[in-house]
Amino acid sequence: MALTSLLGVGATTAAHAATDQEVNALKEQLRVLSERLQDLESKQAKTEEKVEDTRERAVLASGKSPGSFIIPGTNTEFTIGGYVKADFIYDLDQPQGDIILPEFLDVNPDDEDGEFRAHARQTRINIGTSTPTELGDLKTFVEGDFFGGNGTSSQPESFSNSFEFRLRHAYAEIGNLLVGQTWTNFMPLTSYPATVDFEGPAGIPFIRQAQVRYSHDVDDNLRLSASLENSELSGRNAAGNAIGNDNDASGIQASIDRIPDITGAVEYNDDWGQVRLAGVGRLLTSPNDSDDEFAYGVNISGIYSAWEGGNILGSFTYGDGVGRYIINGFGQDAFLDANGNLETIESYGVVAGVNHQFTDEILGQVVYGRSEFLDTFADTDVESVNTVHTSVFWTPLDRVTFGGEVIYFDRENQNGADVDAVRLQTSVQVNF
Repeated sequence: MALTSLLGVGATTAAHAATDQEVNALKEQLRVLSERLQDLESKQAKTEEKVEDTRERAVLASGKSPGSFIIPGTNTEFTIGGYVKADFIYDLDQPQGDIILPEFLDVNPDDEDGEFRAHARQTRINIGTSTPTELGDLKTFVEGDFFGGNGTSSQPESFSNSFEFRLRHAYAEIGNLLVGQTWTNFMPLTSYPATVDFEGPAGIPFIRQAQVRYSHDVDDNLRLSASLENSELSGRNAAGNAIGNDNDASGIQASIDRIPDITGAVEYNDDWGQVRLAGVGRLLTSPNDSDDEFAYGVNISGIYSAWEGGNILGSFTYGDGVGRYIINGFGQDAFLDANGNLETIESYGVVAGVNHQFTDEILGQVVYGRSEFLDTFADTDVESVNTVHTSVFWTPLDRVTFGGEVIYFDRENQNGADVDAVRLQTSVQVNF
């Protein structure tokens, strides 16, 4: 082979060797860059994961129920609700204060001049939770308003209009079981009329108290329920003071109850409305255990969709020794005679009303209520109370309702003395 050929082959081989080295160097650089890129991508992914986790912790996740959210770190839904309500009141006759209590009307008033009142005590707030369990959702509910005492000041309205917060509801329920404080099972909630006045019509069962309740849906229409509830004798002795407390004329005694009040109810619901039958049984005991009396009450109630936009509602309650369960039955369960024997007080209550949804925004309603106590022992005891609520509700916004109401109410004593009064009341309620 010629020398020039050998030199050419050598040069070519050397060139190829140099090229391979450069290629290998480039490959190594690409590998290093690729590893760095993967490392950066991994770090970026972890950073994004941390950011998302932080965001999820910072922003509460929505729950299944409208307006609810998940408590961070749990599977419990949490809700908060309530409303602000301002009431503006004018009594044409004797003043009645923040709520109407016809049973306390003075049959011989010294002053029957009108009086203006304004307050926001019905304002309430509630919280609820729902936690899924193997037995179903475990739910809790707590609610209060400001119809407690008048605050710590001796003249609360002279300075800050202070009023104390009080407990309304506090209960837990899972499946068919409820434990805690809420409406009595004896109360006809579905047919209970809404009024601007906080107290509502005379003659209707109205109590919130601690209880354990079991409910069972037989089918889509029929529901049964039974409960053991807080017992509370509300009566007076021969001197007119609270049974068991000669220095207290309030008629309330909580220290001599031995067994719970027992209730049961059956209700039937359909497209036309609801009908409900409820009963309560009680054992009333005198302070020294010298006498026991069985007390009982029955309530039948219902609501009927009589025409499009209109409903007829009613409630009838009868009992012996269950005055406490009727809204005007303060101190009217029983009385203790001079011989130490308990005498139960027979009573009944009637409510009848009609309402109509005139437009999507305007609802009108008229409700009559009466309670009567048949065998009290003093001439000055209340024999009967009547109320008539004529109401209009206007809801221009989803969460805002204006109310207006004219309320007539009267009281008659066992001796025939009677008195009546009229109240005008308006309100603004804003739900949240």
